[in-house]
Amino acid sequence: MGTPMKIGLALAWRIELDGVEYDLEPLLFDLLAAVEKGGHLNYASRATEVSYRHAWGLMRTWEARFKAPLVDLQRGRGATLTDIGRALLEARERAQLATGPTLADAAGEAGGRLQQSMGDARVTLRVASSHSDLLTGLVDALDASRWQAVLDVIGSEAALRRYQRGDIDIAGFHLPLGELGPTVGLNLLALLDDARDQVFLLEMRALGLVSSPQAPVTTLEALPGSALRFINRQPGSGTRLVFDGLLGLRGIAPGAILGYRNEEYTHSAVAAMVASGGADAGFCTASAAARFGLHFQPFVQERFYLCLRRSARRELVEAVTSYVANALNAGATPRSLNEVQPGVALLRRLHTSL
Repeated sequence: MGTPMKIGLALAWRIELDGVEYDLEPLLFDLLAAVEKGGHLNYASRATEVSYRHAWGLMRTWEARFKAPLVDLQRGRGATLTDIGRALLEARERAQLATGPTLADAAGEAGGRLQQSMGDARVTLRVASSHSDLLTGLVDALDASRWQAVLDVIGSEAALRRYQRGDIDIAGFHLPLGELGPTVGLNLLALLDDARDQVFLLEMRALGLVSSPQAPVTTLEALPGSALRFINRQPGSGTRLVFDGLLGLRGIAPGAILGYRNEEYTHSAVAAMVASGGADAGFCTASAAARFGLHFQPFVQERFYLCLRRSARRELVEAVTSYVANALNAGATPRSLNEVQPGVALLRRLHTSL
């Protein structure tokens, strides 16, 4: 069995000042973070394993470029970040939260494809899914075993269509509960076959409007015809289907919403746009809103599922079953087999019957 190939992807920062482009060194961000933590440039230089002279010189170089101090150094009183220094650090933190899942998914896919082309003896496992941190964890767990998992992050409907064609081995998708089930649920469940497919519940989560705590947006009716800037999910994603369904039920025209066609590809990216002031409202998960300290107004409860063929290898079924059980039961009351592994017929009753 070959060793799993791991590829890492990271953001590269570039800034233009007075008509000149500069690459922002990762060390600058690390020094700022260490000053914030330790309250002294000496501490920051030790934490980043560079000399004090090097740290001081790098800081002075960037202060000259910004024409403003990044760190306030006070004799005998240590160091604190200035407003611009803290803004730089916060910008990196928000960007990492917003892009981390996307970069991790892309890195996993690249590693899988490269290792496959190099003749890896492990069994290649093709996965397509709407984004979920828990699904990424499953792919990592499978990678550590006998499989080489190749993950494509796409919308729920696209993932199920590829699964139905036989292009992939596992599909991840989410379905809403309540009033949207008869529309969104019927379309997606039509792509499954109870005799062919086995389904696993991976996650239960809430979707809703996110906005600044200082200016909360609590109704969908507040969006059309207003100056509120909205950030949406991409077409084909399950979240976009849910949001469009909510608009349809309320008779709200998408074109009346400022920013309706401005799109991001993950829940974290939507929340980051709102938190950074790039949008006034968005539609994403409660967990993404909490990570960015945003106001969350719930509208829909949904469930995230995995499906694979009943003819799949026994070892794969056992690995997926074990991972799902651990994910669902972590800190919670153990769930019944029907809830953890619902049949397609049960899904239809749960998601399409009001």
